Amino acid sequence: MERRAALQRIAAIGALGAGAGCAEFGEGYPLAETPRFVPIQWPENRPKTALVLGSGGPRGFAHIGVLKVLEAAGIEPTLVVGSSAGAIAGALYAAKIPMPEIERRALDLGITEIADPAFLQPTKFIGRALQNFINSVVGERAIEALPRRFCAVAAPVGKSELVAFTCGNTGAAVRASAALPSIFRPVYIGGVAYEDGDVVSPVPIQIARTLGATRIVAVDVSAFLEDTPDRAPESWRARDAERRAIIDSEAKGADLMLRVRLPYYAGASREYRENLIRLADSQTRGAIDRIAAVLRE
Repeated sequence: MERRAALQRIAAIGALGAGAGCAEFGEGYPLAETPRFVPIQWPENRPKTALVLGSGGPRGFAHIGVLKVLEAAGIEPTLVVGSSAGAIAGALYAAKIPMPEIERRALDLGITEIADPAFLQPTKFIGRALQNFINSVVGERAIEALPRRFCAVAAPVGKSELVAFTCGNTGAAVRASAALPSIFRPVYIGGVAYEDGDVVSPVPIQIARTLGATRIVAVDVSAFLEDTPDRAPESWRARDAERRAIIDSEAKGADLMLRVRLPYYAGASREYRENLIRLADSQTRGAIDRIAAVLRE
């Protein structure tokens, strides 16, 4: 199934559940938990290492394969930075949810767990369901209460800049980071509208540096331009090339960029997710010595 077609199918299926009562009222968290930026408090006894997980829609399931290998090898970054799908995987990892549990939830994830179509825009999701899902899985803990340091990256609508959410409600921060404009409505935090960080920086390496990281491994799950099928629309080619240019311009800021090679077309099935996790697992194992050299103490 083609990447955008898969996302549109998810939105369409979600629209069928509009009568289930998915209306959004308020922020869904206390005012004191409003996501915001505060400087990272780096431990004195550990190097300032960061793992940056990039965006990629359904391709983001590949991050689970990467994380499985890192955990099995006993490699633990001090900070996890995530954008969009990378923020979703990163939040669960930062909460120290056991990897088998993260993988199970990813494979079992159903439409109803993230589908909350907007009443006036039934082809778009509100995003509250995703917010609630994340908060439930991480035990309703705020970002600053997670066992691992975590940052979700989002972009203010209409601006070519990023905001790093390092404190506050975890689900709301992830929701803002994953608010892909073609699928989700913008997320308002503190009166500012935010959308998917992919719009500005698909793999936010510079944010990790700005936060103080001195060693960075970044994971890119974007399509390889050379894998583009001949029948792919020109608009897809243009967007892929634009994303690649942004990613390549930031790549020099990472000590290691792991580009996971995945099928060009995305899907929504369990089999698709299993295949991505398998591919990422294998490719990460092949790079584990190089990753360890950067992230190990």
